Amino acid sequence: MEGVLVALAIPFRNGKVDANNLSMHVSSLVKEGVNGFFPLGTTSMGVLLNLEEREIVIKTVAEASGGKPIVVQVGSLDWDTVAGTVKLAERYGASAIASIVPIYYRPDYETIRRYFMKLNQLTELPTFIYNIPGNTGFNVTPDIVAKLIKDGVRITGVKDSSGDLGQVMQFIEMGLEVFNGSDHMIAPSLIVGAKGCISALSNSITNLVIDTYRKVKDGDLNNALKVQALVTKVRDTANKYPRPAVHYSLVRLLKYDFGDVKEPLVRGLTREEEGSLASDLSKLGLRVRA
Repeated sequence: MEGVLVALAIPFRNGKVDANNLSMHVSSLVKEGVNGFFPLGTTSMGVLLNLEEREIVIKTVAEASGGKPIVVQVGSLDWDTVAGTVKLAERYGASAIASIVPIYYRPDYETIRRYFMKLNQLTELPTFIYNIPGNTGFNVTPDIVAKLIKDGVRITGVKDSSGDLGQVMQFIEMGLEVFNGSDHMIAPSLIVGAKGCISALSNSITNLVIDTYRKVKDGDLNNALKVQALVTKVRDTANKYPRPAVHYSLVRLLKYDFGDVKEPLVRGLTREEEGSLASDLSKLGLRVRA
C-alpha cells in the first residue's frame, strides 16, 4: 500500500450522511488516480459519527472505491463504537485500520499500550497509529511506538500529522510503513522514504497532490517541489478558515456540488467566508466554479 490516500470529506445534508454524494465523490477520485482512501479521520469528522453513520460511510466507500485500499480510522470516545467500527472494517474488506490515541483524558503510556493491545485482540488487520497531536493534544513519538512494539503491541505503521519531518524520518528508520498526514510536507516526506500521503487536500486539488507524488517517484524533484509549493499555498489559505469545513467548501468551489459538515459540533463556512475563500483561490491561479 502506497501513494496518495484521500483523507475523505464525508458530506452531510439535513443532518444525515449523503451516501449518493459520497459515492459520486469516491468514484470521481478513483478516476482521477488516487491510490486509496482513509475514511473516519479528522476530515471525515470520524469522532463525531455514530456507529450507524460509520457503517453507511464504510459501506459506501467500499462499494465505490473500485478495490482501492481502504484504511478505516476506528478511534472514538466510546469503546463500543471503536470495537463496532473494527468489525465493520473487516466486514467491508478494509485493508487496515488506524486509530488516534484515547482522547479528552490525557493518556499515559500504559493507557495507550492497553488500548492498542485490545485493538490487536479484536482483529488481525494491519494496525496504524494515527498521530495528530494538534487535535489529540498528545504526540505519539517514535520512542513511544518503539516501546509499544517492544511490549508486544502489533503496529504496522503510522499516519503522522505532527508536521515534524525529523519524527517522520525516525518512524521510517524503525521499518514502519509511514504515511505523511501534513499537506505541506508531502514531497519532503516522500523524499526521505514515506510510503505516501494521507491528504485532506486530495479531496479538492487532487491533481496537484497526485502530481507531487508522481514527480517525486519519477525523480523529478525540482518540479515536485514546485508543485508542492502551490499545494502548500492552498494549505496555508485553507488554514485561515474553519476546519474541517474548509475542505468541503474547497470541493464545492473547485469541483462539484458537495454536502457540508455535521453540525453543530463543527460548523460550515458562512457565505461570506466561502466567497473570501473563492477569491483567495483565484489569486493562486486556481479555477473556481461559477
